[in-house]
Amino acid sequence: MLETPLHQTSRRRRRVVRAVSALMAALLGLTALVASGPAGAAEWIVLCTGYSGCKSAGYSEAGYEAASKTSYWSQYVGHNCTNYVGYRLVKNGLPNTRPASLTGNASNWGPSFPTQTNDSPAVGAIAWWDTSFSSTGHVAYVEKVISNSEILISEDNWGGDFRWRRVTFAGGKWPNGFIHLKDQGPSLAPPTRDWQNVAPARLLDTRTGLGAPKAVVPAGGAVTVQVAGRAGLPAKGVGTVLLNVNATAPTAAGYLTVHASGTAQPGSRELSYPAGGVTTKLVLTRVGTDGKVRLYTSGRTDLSADIVGWSPAGGFVSGGGPARVLDTRTGLGAPKARLAASGTLKLPVTGKAGIPTTGAAAVLLDVSATSPSAAGWLTTWATGATRPATPQVPLVTGKPTTGLVLAKIGTGGAVNLHSSVQTDLMVDIVGWLPTGADMVALNPTRVLDSQTGLGITAGRVGAGKAPVVKITGRAGVPAKGVRAAIVTVVAVSPTTAGYLTAYPSGLAEPAYASVKYAKGQTVTNTVVVPVGADGAIRVHTGGAAYVKVDVQGYIRF
Repeated sequence: MLETPLHQTSRRRRRVVRAVSALMAALLGLTALVASGPAGAAEWIVLCTGYSGCKSAGYSEAGYEAASKTSYWSQYVGHNCTNYVGYRLVKNGLPNTRPASLTGNASNWGPSFPTQTNDSPAVGAIAWWDTSFSSTGHVAYVEKVISNSEILISEDNWGGDFRWRRVTFAGGKWPNGFIHLKDQGPSLAPPTRDWQNVAPARLLDTRTGLGAPKAVVPAGGAVTVQVAGRAGLPAKGVGTVLLNVNATAPTAAGYLTVHASGTAQPGSRELSYPAGGVTTKLVLTRVGTDGKVRLYTSGRTDLSADIVGWSPAGGFVSGGGPARVLDTRTGLGAPKARLAASGTLKLPVTGKAGIPTTGAAAVLLDVSATSPSAAGWLTTWATGATRPATPQVPLVTGKPTTGLVLAKIGTGGAVNLHSSVQTDLMVDIVGWLPTGADMVALNPTRVLDSQTGLGITAGRVGAGKAPVVKITGRAGVPAKGVRAAIVTVVAVSPTTAGYLTAYPSGLAEPAYASVKYAKGQTVTNTVVVPVGADGAIRVHTGGAAYVKVDVQGYIRF
């Protein structure tokens, strides 16, 4: 039925829906999944068939009949799903040059555009099905979005004919994803609870006036930024966003607090920064009812923020605003005492900050250290498991630091925190994941270390180099069915100032850095990055440095 290979996207909910549909069909003696009218089966409602038949019924073929003998995006001509959608994209303004990442059958379209593929329907988007639909997959053009769970598509089919169909989420044949290359209308919130990847896009930069006035944010000041309805996000239905936030040239050491617009400012910190330079950290925050988030800074600094992902309201990423559950300075959650060097602290998390006592698989934490006695590391992992050799948050003598950590919940509903040096610790719960969520936490595992020669020739990675880091099939990540990785990227002892940028293998490097560093500075950041069609990511190095990559988890289809 079509052409053009790769992603595996059978999410648990879809498998259940399809299984129930198949069982009901068997019980009722129904054999046809394709219906010819609105009274037919829910999976597909065929509205018209054939170029002339569709035109007679009032459904346009957008001029493809006359153009069908021309190849678009180097696809086979005639009745062919990929040539048809290539034609529609070219007609909408894209060049008739096949993107370099695109190879093979229709099943490969989703993996070929990992940062542009999510669950949000939009007019002009490409509805995409993987091999769970047919051996070669399928693509179609979204003509109308009736709701976030009902769409109209037009399609042409290899060995078949041109058609318009009505597709519903409940029917069990909902697309595995929507590819947003040249949308002709806004996206709607997806009818799923799944995490949504987006191509990194800048939403805020106070140096240029993007998203806020062009002015340095004063100490004790804040900016409110619109996130819903921008960068491909729907105007409504956004519950949580993941932002890569930068504090640039602060005049003094300080911290940022990020929270939903319209809510009281919490007593938490998402990013700690020193004076001068650029500090970059990944921040997870709820979105206000007005579609905005608020960034407060304790010190005078420029601020910028890039959107890298989001979760629908009611999605798998649960939780309200940041909730502090540990502060060794005050005795909250542990004795009022600094954690000793090589000390480990057990922190119960279930039953706190809205996390249920059963059914929670992982927790998202902002982990902060204050006044470490020496340079060192913090490590977080599930109780009952062996402490991994992979730390997550670097410590600098006498200076505060903060990192976002995804941790499996272990025995007793708790996680462990270990510090290599003496320090005070603060922990804020910013979200949690139920069992069965598409975002899966793993015990942290290092998969690349140019300092020791793990997965790469030992030595600093040269400026401008972008080593390939295989993700799937390693460190507990499945070999198939993975759409994104949750990794910590680390730069150690750079010879010059620079940056690391993690991005899908097979795609062009985006314009947004994952983490920035000064000469000689060790820095880390947790990032969520889609994997390429080869199951790998690349990590570009802007200035020569030792590079390390640790896997914290993954997001499955």
